[in-house]
Amino acid sequence: MKSKHKLILSAFVAALLVLGVSVYGQVHKYFTPGSVWSVSMIRIHPGMDQAYLEYLDSQLKKESEISIKGGFMKSYKILRSQGDDAEWNMLILREYASFEALEKNEEKADEALRQATGIDDQKGMQGYMDRSKIREVVGTKFMREVVLK
Repeated sequence: MKSKHKLILSAFVAALLVLGVSVYGQVHKYFTPGSVWSVSMIRIHPGMDQAYLEYLDSQLKKESEISIKGGFMKSYKILRSQGDDAEWNMLILREYASFEALEKNEEKADEALRQATGIDDQKGMQGYMDRSKIREVVGTKFMREVVLK
């Protein structure tokens, strides 16, 4: 009797696996999962564009280049809107190989940046508070790139 139940259970599990593989194939029929992007929506306070652009061109650029050279990040982009949007007017995009790479390298990347820039947690928090006077982070989302086949 037990062997009959095992056989039925094994057949059921096999059917689920076959179904799962076919569903996975259907989901990825039209695209391949690509890089992971961190997308930060920024609202620069009125009249503070030059101050924030100065930060981007110095500190953010330096940290991003260190992360790319260290292999922690693939690339980054900054997009600025041309209209006057009350919600956000700039996007900062950071590209990572995968969610796994992002999570796996988080501590290593932090340490590399700390050593290269000399900015510890306290200085980092102070910098964040200083930047809050010139911009607001509306939100950050992590998104996977869809590469169409």
